Amino acid sequence: MKLKVTKWNTKEGSEYAADGLIRINSNKPEYGSLMLMATTVAITNGYLNSKNRIGFVTAKVEELEATISENKLKEGSDFSALVAPHRIVILEKVASELTDEDMGYSEKVNPSTGEVLKRNGETIFRKTEVVEDGSDIVDVMVSHNEIEAEDTAKSEFEKTGNVVKEL
Repeated sequence: MKLKVTKWNTKEGSEYAADGLIRINSNKPEYGSLMLMATTVAITNGYLNSKNRIGFVTAKVEELEATISENKLKEGSDFSALVAPHRIVILEKVASELTDEDMGYSEKVNPSTGEVLKRNGETIFRKTEVVEDGSDIVDVMVSHNEIEAEDTAKSEFEKTGNVVKEL
């Protein structure tokens, strides 16, 4: 799997190093992250669908800078070809499966609508990980059967204190 080194979009309040390839952790400035992107292609019922997967390599900033320098990485470089073969996996769980050790998970959201996805009433959580090729870690996907529908009456009440009933 080709993993392209990707520059971070600059965000106010964030610090960057290595010409924008490393984002510095604001809580632990000695650590940073390198962003990698892979494009995957799947064919379902004859329909071709390509998707981008984003994964992060986190380490001490000087280790990331050394890796970038030693392997001559720049935006668009193939991390797997220049450093070592890796791939990005998707890991998903429903809320009841998360433990205190699970870090980095966030709500699974429909990118078109922004709605939070659920399975049997439970919010689905998702994260990506960069793993070595040959690792036994594989994609774990939870299919959704519900979306978090907005209750307009509740939303209106929370905003204004008035209940509006549509007839």
